[in-house]
Amino acid sequence: MEIRQLRYFVGVVEAGSFTKAAGFLNVAQSALSLHVRQLEEGFGTQLLIRDRTGVSVTASGAKLLERARAILKEIRITEVELTNTAASPAGEVTIGIPSGAARVLSGPLLETVRHELPKV
Repeated sequence: MEIRQLRYFVGVVEAGSFTKAAGFLNVAQSALSLHVRQLEEGFGTQLLIRDRTGVSVTASGAKLLERARAILKEIRITEVELTNTAASPAGEVTIGIPSGAARVLSGPLLETVRHELPKV
């Protein structure tokens, strides 16, 4: 099971059809179908009921949908946390500067930190 397969599965279910999901996800319909089929083969169970009007989830599909949404949400949260930490450090910092140098350096240093790292 791959993250991409989970995204595609959720996308198909939420769109209600492979065709709509393909447009929404900007992926070929055949690729979506292949990935969902691979999920079904991997789990050994049917996840979607396909008919001419679209798709609906089976009982197993509903379980996977619930878990997949939770997994994808955690991945998004993790990406945001890691990206924000790298792009905008935050927290408390202790600086040790000898008293002679502190008189000269501390003012400009603190001003620069306030300006460039407002969350520190």
